[in-house]
Amino acid sequence: MKRMIKIVWMLAGIIVCVGLALTAAAMVAIYRGARGKETAEDVPAVVLGCHVKGESPSRILGERIEAAYQYLQSHPGAVAVLSGGQGENEGISEAECMYRELAARGIGADRLYKEENSTNTPTNLSNSRRILEDVLGESDWETKREISLITSEFHCYRGIWHARQEGLNPTAYASKTQMPYVIPFYVREVVAVVYTWLFRR
Repeated sequence: MKRMIKIVWMLAGIIVCVGLALTAAAMVAIYRGARGKETAEDVPAVVLGCHVKGESPSRILGERIEAAYQYLQSHPGAVAVLSGGQGENEGISEAECMYRELAARGIGADRLYKEENSTNTPTNLSNSRRILEDVLGESDWETKREISLITSEFHCYRGIWHARQEGLNPTAYASKTQMPYVIPFYVREVVAVVYTWLFRR
């Protein structure tokens, strides 16, 4: 009996150590991935959605919209896929919310493409890839498959990971997360990154 208890404690200790190691590795990966940068060319953008409050952007989504606006202003030849479906408590889709906000700021509708069927980051990237293939498939993009991935800095690592899984060549363009949202969103993202490593291929 004592031996069994000892084995159980050893296994529990191993699990805790592995969990701590994965958590630390995820934190480092998120930190490094948060260093988004701007591309020199007019690379098409994929803007990842976030929660909509009624028909208005949440704080996090508003930050991503601002980043998308800055990118499209400094890259006048770039188009953008606005990616995000409609949740149960959302009056409109995340893509529609982003579209309205960017169009109201003067970004031409001919540069904006809505992807309104996704429910998570993998489907964001998968559906956005298909749109870009339809829009840009006859150009040089089909060879390079470069995108500027616009999302919150805490989400850059996982967004880039999923974009590469879709055969895209992404560069992160990070929006700045304001306090007091940093800690809760970073903690949630650590869990999401560990889950991605363990269960998604």
